[in-house]
Amino acid sequence: MTLKSFYHSMAYEVVKTIGGRPYRYRVERVRDPATGKQRSRWTYLGRVDPATGERPRTRRTDGRERLLDALERLLEATDFSAVTAGAIAAEAGVAHGTFYRHFHDKRDALRSAFERVRERRGPTLDMLRDDVPSREAARTALRACVTLVLESPANHPALLRAFYALVMRDAELSQERRQRKAASISVLTRYLGVLRERGFAAVDDAEATAAAILALIEGLYRDSNVDGIPLDAARVRAAATFVDRAVFAAPED
Repeated sequence: MTLKSFYHSMAYEVVKTIGGRPYRYRVERVRDPATGKQRSRWTYLGRVDPATGERPRTRRTDGRERLLDALERLLEATDFSAVTAGAIAAEAGVAHGTFYRHFHDKRDALRSAFERVRERRGPTLDMLRDDVPSREAARTALRACVTLVLESPANHPALLRAFYALVMRDAELSQERRQRKAASISVLTRYLGVLRERGFAAVDDAEATAAAILALIEGLYRDSNVDGIPLDAARVRAAATFVDRAVFAAPED
């Protein structure tokens, strides 16, 4: 027997301007009748073209999305080791062969489901621009970046637990994760270096600072979405303040 959650939802789109660039999101207010709790679910839809106000079309394959949704539902009640491609197809209400038109195997499906969560988190480091006009603008942009990442809830604990457990024993996925993290550190290191050269940032070691910032964000994200530790507004503010002082602290601060 599978465990299914049924939601009553209301959705709308909003545009947030971050670092001078507009981004579009779909916001849904959803209530789980099993718990009675209501929450906001944010889905990143892409950048908005300032000239036209339009966003790139989101390409979706309905069958693929149904299969990923089905995998998530199964993981709420079943360990990933016991999930099969046939069970995912049956839960999605599609033919067995449909699964293999979209994924090589269940591992590929789990990886795709995780990437979908990352996509829905929206922009992260790409909202940080080198051409900020002032130190205060740089501070505002970095705080906004940290806040947005932490306030964009994943709300997929079973999926994330399954994926991170798989990463621990899968050499290829582990390597991918290390490469992604190294790339993020490199991008943030370069950004902090630019701010330091312009006299905005007070960092002695840009790479070490970048690594520490990403470790903090990743830790809080995993605490919230894997370990179930609530990431409330106070913790988000504390994280943003910590990052702000790590990068911009000066004697007069």
